[in-house]
Amino acid sequence: MSADFCLIVPEIEAGVGGLADYTLRLVEEWPPLDHLRFLVPQGAGTGRSHAGSYPIEEFARNAGALRKRLPAGDGKVLLQYSAYGFDRHGFPRWLLRALRDWKRERAGRRLVIMFHEIWTFWPWWNKNWIVQQLHRREIAKLLSVADAAFTSTASQAEHLRDLHPSSAIEVLPVASGVRLLAAAGTQRQTGVAVLFGLQSGRLRALRSMAGDLSALAAAGQLRKIVTVGGGNQPRGDEQENALLTSLRLPSGFEQRGFVSEIEISALLAASAFGISAQDELSLTKSSTFMAYAAHEMNVLSRAADPAADEPFSCLISAAEIKLDLGEEELRQRAKRLRDWQERTASWRHIAARFAAGLQIEMVTS
Repeated sequence: MSADFCLIVPEIEAGVGGLADYTLRLVEEWPPLDHLRFLVPQGAGTGRSHAGSYPIEEFARNAGALRKRLPAGDGKVLLQYSAYGFDRHGFPRWLLRALRDWKRERAGRRLVIMFHEIWTFWPWWNKNWIVQQLHRREIAKLLSVADAAFTSTASQAEHLRDLHPSSAIEVLPVASGVRLLAAAGTQRQTGVAVLFGLQSGRLRALRSMAGDLSALAAAGQLRKIVTVGGGNQPRGDEQENALLTSLRLPSGFEQRGFVSEIEISALLAASAFGISAQDELSLTKSSTFMAYAAHEMNVLSRAADPAADEPFSCLISAAEIKLDLGEEELRQRAKRLRDWQERTASWRHIAARFAAGLQIEMVTS
């Protein structure tokens, strides 16, 4: 008989948030599991999703209510951890303690954790510094009993290893939020760049990269920018329009806002560049950056460094574009970025790594 398996996540309705979509895409890659249940806090999105007919159960945000929902026997638990997702103060002590106690009670149980977020970093003089230390201590205790632990960036992995040095923390970058749906052989439009993501992120990118983008526009190497993604607000639309106008792009710009996945895929496949303002510490947890990589794009980024490890050596800086790297070098970097993404951050790879931690047998073709 298969062991009871619970997947604990702050939200599970498709389209509600990043963790819900991440979890649903993950489950789609696994073989059918007879005893899988989703556990979500009360008030989270629980609408029926495209993940099939797996039961969705709510629990009150306290240790006792959660314990009643966890497997009674030799079960398995996968925790998709985001501190603020489970607790508005960013420290779900009840969750961490309930899982630690559950794991210790029975030797045959299995606990796997994906740390999408860890803790908030506060200086010692801030009143929240004590909460930060308590949070770290509870995470360390949970790590001491976990069978496998993952996180999405190298920096977060180092912080977790500092807490519990004997834990083997594996870095598992996030996957693309956009499937490759564009028609094969789509021709890329020279000088056209895409800025994809939530509007708040697009505005930050336009502000922080304004100098580089203006210089490339003035040189005629960046002719047009298309912004696309959700989270739009009237005031944000005005600010985005003003920032794009200030770049003086030779062929202007488009603000498409929220569009379907197939439209985004077609746009990414037909554009020459993707614009990313993510820094070295956050690049591998950006699903929009991974969408660029999955669509074999040249990514314009200040994190580009030809002498660094992948993926940073695969990116393109504004200075390099001005030097005119040549079509072959651009193609090679885009291909290497796509190959890196497939090896390290495809949904197939991510699902396989979680399955190994949970001792789920994957079907191989």
